[in-house]
Formats: sequence, C-alpha cells, structure tokens
Amino acid sequence: MFNHPNLFIRMVANALAGASLGLIAGLVFGFIILFISSYALPPFLEGDGPQQVAPFLGMGCGTLVGAFLGGLVGLKK
Repeated sequence: MFNHPNLFIRMVANALAGASLGLIAGLVFGFIILFISSYALPPFLEGDGPQQVAPFLGMGCGTLVGAFLGGLVGLKK
C-alpha cells in the first residue's frame, strides 16, 4: 500500500487506512442494526433502544478494530 523506508510511518499509514475503512464499515453495520431493530422492536420502544446508538457505537468499534488491525499489518510488512 504505502512504501516508505521508515517502518513507523508505514505502520501509521496502514493504521489510518484501517481506521478509515473501519469507520465506514462500522457506519454501514450500524445502519443495518438500525434498520433491523426498527422493525423488530415493539412500537413503544421507538424513543429508546439500540436503534438510537447503533450507528455511533458501530463507528467507534469499527475505527478501533480497523486501526488495531491496520497497525498490525503495517508492523508485519
């Protein structure tokens, strides 16, 4: 992906790429959870529940996992 002689810069570039991909993937999965939970939950829980926080938690978790795994890939190369 990014060919730089300094290993730290290569690891950081891979971690940032993984974090951005994880952010997008977490947002997509969060919206999938939002869509499923809006139909699966009873109507009296419309204001509360996982459909309110799923996209944000998915984005946060995806960013952390993507940054961690991208950094590991950068260290392996």
